Amino acid sequence: MDLNFFLSSALNGVVYGAFLLLTSLGLSLVFGLGRVVNFAHGALYALGGYAVIAIINQTGAGYWTALLLAPLAVVPIAIAIERATIHPIRNRSDVYTLLVTFGMSFMLIGAIEYVWGTGTTLLKPPAPFEGTVEIFGNQYPLYRLLAAGVSLAVSGGVFAFIQWTPIGLRIRAITDDPGMAEAIGVNTKWLLTLVFGAAAGLAAFAGALGAPIFAVHPEMGMGILLDSFLAVILGGLGNLPGSAVGAMVVALTKSIGGGYIADWSVAVLFAVVAIALIFRPTGVFGRGRVA
Repeated sequence: MDLNFFLSSALNGVVYGAFLLLTSLGLSLVFGLGRVVNFAHGALYALGGYAVIAIINQTGAGYWTALLLAPLAVVPIAIAIERATIHPIRNRSDVYTLLVTFGMSFMLIGAIEYVWGTGTTLLKPPAPFEGTVEIFGNQYPLYRLLAAGVSLAVSGGVFAFIQWTPIGLRIRAITDDPGMAEAIGVNTKWLLTLVFGAAAGLAAFAGALGAPIFAVHPEMGMGILLDSFLAVILGGLGNLPGSAVGAMVVALTKSIGGGYIADWSVAVLFAVVAIALIFRPTGVFGRGRVA
């Protein structure tokens, strides 16, 4: 076995896993708090990619400024979607929110195609990071390493926020026992709305950060949406540390498997998830929900 090829594939997996972690955390937060299976998450990821390009083209802002503004442009859209479509049906069966977000996904993709067209857009990495560095005997894009580091840093900030801030304490309280959280005065409805918007912001940030790496097109979020769901399932529904582990497992399985058994890598990934569901239905740490 070529060790350099294996290590390069593993590095690609870690880089993709860093992006997947951002989107998986958002999905896990939304499900953990409101039991919402958000199929619109991938479209919001794509919207982040288009937002960063639009801000650069329309305002002349630099990439880093646009990267910070793009999620802020998507968050109000997500909050409006939640208040208009999800909030009124929160007390109904989970399948209602699943169908609503599934429909919203197609509506958002249609809106993207109407505004920006159906073509593919490429964005160059910012000037200081356009080059490559030698890793494992191969030239590797410098921006990919930077983007992975930024993704991991933002994800770490999310974990710290949930663990050590008063709002994070309320979020964990709702996740553990919504009824008790309401009884002690936590405004669960508005907190769920804000978390839905924040989760969309994480997805949009990942889409904007990945724009110089992945081609930007209307359906760019569909693949990462599926991988994010698999990561959340592996980690345990609503469990953030588990989602982090799940994201890396999914990314490494796809990257390393794709390098050696390209035709079977997806099948292997689904087999891993199926086995995990049989033996660990509540996730790798045993603390996720089963429904």
